[in-house]
Amino acid sequence: SENFRSSYYGTLGVSSVAVVKPPSSLDVLFKAEILDVVKLKSICLQHPLTTFHRPLVWKTILGVSPTANNEATRIYVKEQRKQQLEDLKRCLKFVSREPAGTTPSPEEFSLLYLIEKNRLLVSKRAEHTDLCAIAKPFIKLFPADEDAYWLFSSFAAMWETEMESSDLCLGQGYCWIQYCASVCGCGTNCGSKAVSDGC
Repeated sequence: SENFRSSYYGTLGVSSVAVVKPPSSLDVLFKAEILDVVKLKSICLQHPLTTFHRPLVWKTILGVSPTANNEATRIYVKEQRKQQLEDLKRCLKFVSREPAGTTPSPEEFSLLYLIEKNRLLVSKRAEHTDLCAIAKPFIKLFPADEDAYWLFSSFAAMWETEMESSDLCLGQGYCWIQYCASVCGCGTNCGSKAVSDGC
């Protein structure tokens, strides 16, 4: 659907929700030579995103795509990330001695992330479980493996940093994660906090 929040509102018994399209300034923003991430975040907090804009916005805000609006730069970065993901998969295959599946799984993403961060040998089972919970909605929402993985990786790293520098608990982060999971059919809904936070 055009606005994936409608699925979540439906679970609350709301029969229909008006879809407010993002302002044309969002399109203008993506045509700028250098994307203004601050303005982009501000627009996203005020308006729901369409299916077309969502991948572009998430990849920009989470640092997966460069802010320089240059096609050659974007292609280069995309190819580098694709190659890096392939390298991580080869490492995982060597460590696990098992061939990778044809479709990504939360378990695979969690292990790839731990390899990327050089924490595979020192990680605990609880950490693996938490990362799987974070990875699941990204896999559901983004069909391309490299998009799903790098968005998951960037979000997981960002959340770990927030956890270390604040009094937030992992359960609070799950509100956002479960919200994504609920609207893509892979989990339970989480309540109103995700909506109030502009997710």
